[in-house]
Amino acid sequence: MTSARKRNPQARPPVQPAPPTESSRTPRTARVLGAGLAGALLLGGVLGFFGSSLLRDDGGAAGATPAPVFSPGGELRQPIHDHADISVVLRGRPVDFNRPQFLSTEDKQRSPNVDIHAPRTSVVHIHREQTTWDEFFRSIGGEVTDTCLKLDGQSYCNTGAETLKFFVNGVRVDSIMFSSLADLDRVLISFGTEDETALRAQVAAVTDQACIPSENCKARADPNNPEKEPCRKSETSCAD
Repeated sequence: MTSARKRNPQARPPVQPAPPTESSRTPRTARVLGAGLAGALLLGGVLGFFGSSLLRDDGGAAGATPAPVFSPGGELRQPIHDHADISVVLRGRPVDFNRPQFLSTEDKQRSPNVDIHAPRTSVVHIHREQTTWDEFFRSIGGEVTDTCLKLDGQSYCNTGAETLKFFVNGVRVDSIMFSSLADLDRVLISFGTEDETALRAQVAAVTDQACIPSENCKARADPNNPEKEPCRKSETSCAD
């Protein structure tokens, strides 16, 4: 006689596993790549928002200040009013800066940063800090490098015999191209075949009149015969 197993009427049917869904079929690598792509898109959006704000001309929605741009006009350089003496000797002949192509006048200013005024035409007026000698020569239509000087339509460049030489306050230097003009400096630029004796004479001949418009040597002025000085250090503007 075969015995049958009794069933418990309270017993629950066995739980069947749920059929696989589309997401469960996605490989793990694909899920990781998807998460990385979403993160990259989010980061790109954030950077794009802030980057566009920083690059706006109006400073951006959050008031960000654009990076400063140093223009050739020198607006971001602090205004100053210093003076330096200059002498340029070409093949033994001093250059006369008392000529219209070199001078600033009331009607025509050569540069807002650096120029020469009458009556002291061997004195350079410096109106912006960090003004270089190359900037000065460019303002009068010339140019200076370590080996060449261009002035008044002519070029004076180093050759085997003739060389360009620079002196600042009596000391010979290799270059003044990017040197900033400084108050009361006495600068000589000499081109030619001069020996040491001739060069010493040229250095000694550099004027020392910058102290007059800089108002550092008032005792040299004749109180009974005051000389017109239209561009003194204490003046807020220069008018010839």
